[in-house]
Amino acid sequence: MKKEEVDLFVHKVGERIFELRKAQNMTQLDLAIKSDMDESQVQRLETARSAPTLKTLYKILKGLGIEFRHFFDSDKLNHF
Repeated sequence: MKKEEVDLFVHKVGERIFELRKAQNMTQLDLAIKSDMDESQVQRLETARSAPTLKTLYKILKGLGIEFRHFFDSDKLNHF
């Protein structure tokens, strides 16, 4: 797999986090508090400056109140 493909996937994951957070009218700080992490970490994930570990993604999904499968049930992420 090429680095560009991985970078694109990380970018799409960040977009998905942003999309789901906004759909719930949450700020980055709201999500950070609910996910037990720093606001700056949420910002880095949404802007693809950082790739989430599975543990971090789990915390984000718990903070959003959604299931893992729902996160990946998106056209944005299903083209890989």
